[in-house]
Amino acid sequence: MSTTQQSSGESTTASSTASSARTPAAASAARALDRVRKLFAKAESVAGTPEAEVLLERAYGLLAKYGVDEALARSGPDAQPAEVVVLDHPVAGRYQPDQVSLVASLAAAMHCRAVTSTRLDGTRVVHVVGVRRHVERVGMLAGALTGIMLAAAARQRPAPGVPAVTHRKSFMTGFAHEVGRRLAAAERGAVAVSTDAAGAGLVLRSDAQRADSELRRRFPSAVRGARRRVGSSGIQEGRRVGGSVDLGQSRFGGGRRQIGA
Repeated sequence: MSTTQQSSGESTTASSTASSARTPAAASAARALDRVRKLFAKAESVAGTPEAEVLLERAYGLLAKYGVDEALARSGPDAQPAEVVVLDHPVAGRYQPDQVSLVASLAAAMHCRAVTSTRLDGTRVVHVVGVRRHVERVGMLAGALTGIMLAAAARQRPAPGVPAVTHRKSFMTGFAHEVGRRLAAAERGAVAVSTDAAGAGLVLRSDAQRADSELRRRFPSAVRGARRRVGSSGIQEGRRVGGSVDLGQSRFGGGRRQIGA
């Protein structure tokens, strides 16, 4: 689902857009976000260990609460619409299309939209468009899960006669699909058990619609590209591993490519 155009990378990023006033609620959210970042950083430093799983579980729990609380706060009659921003998420190294697919799955599950571009220096970038708090969650999950996915793919051993690269790409397709599916289900579960399920649900649907509108405004030339073709040898194993990654579910309840729009 992609087409390619050149981009100078001039898009406004989530970190460079105007920030809201430093209210007590904003300060509390900033502290929570800082705790999540530190947990992810520590988990990545001990990736593949039982300690990493515990750290990720704590991080996902905080991240879920961070997103749901903000949506509930915006469900009141006097609430102002949240700012829509763009996060530029570069991808590097091997299997870049597969990394892009993972970020796109996360974006779709968290009420955002994504396009890709290739900058003049050849860097491939995923532009995640959405309400600031959703975009922040996508960015943190992408940073943590990309490493997990690539490490798991590297450990894959294909059946005789199946090229390793083909098998690993298939594995990562299954992984990205399953992680996105689980996150979307978890978001729905978080809404269902919230104090105002109807209000939170309306806010999140509006967030997705606003993300779609902003993507089309900022990236008017983005179009759907051809669906990627991958082998089937590793898809089920990728889905199994993606399904075993702890997403804190118990606490939930080239050029420009348009992805999942």
